Amino acid sequence: MCRILALLLSLPLLASLTLIPAAADESRGIPTTDDLQADARLAASSGRPILLMVSQAHCPYCDLMKREVLHPMTLGGDYLERILIREILIDSTAKIIDFQGRRSSAAAFARGYGANFTPTLLFLDPQGRELTERIVGINTVELFSFYLDAAIDKVAPPAAETVN
Repeated sequence: MCRILALLLSLPLLASLTLIPAAADESRGIPTTDDLQADARLAASSGRPILLMVSQAHCPYCDLMKREVLHPMTLGGDYLERILIREILIDSTAKIIDFQGRRSSAAAFARGYGANFTPTLLFLDPQGRELTERIVGINTVELFSFYLDAAIDKVAPPAAETVN
């Protein structure tokens, strides 16, 4: 009788654990895109370049980059007015719309940029042109953050601070 009662009392907890959506995973905090043309319009209207992460679903280095670097960037909000961050998954079967409005696979789109390894960060203008050198892979998070900040500063300089 006690076992049945314990089981019944634990069911809500078990149910809540299985109902956590995949989006709640903090490594998934980067918006994926299937319409780069729409993202380009948003980037152009807000005067921001696009940081496009080329990744794969089961790439531990992609997960590390998202979890330790990109997701905290989006949470902090410091970069949201400077750069539009998006992700494409090259192992997805879903089609994406490229900057010219053509439909293709994410893998074919990435190949067009020569982004053959994951993770790769592309820094693009609203027309899809690369603005600075891409970043391929991740090794040490601390060093990576330095190089990423430097690349973002090149394509989207921080607003000048006003002196009172």
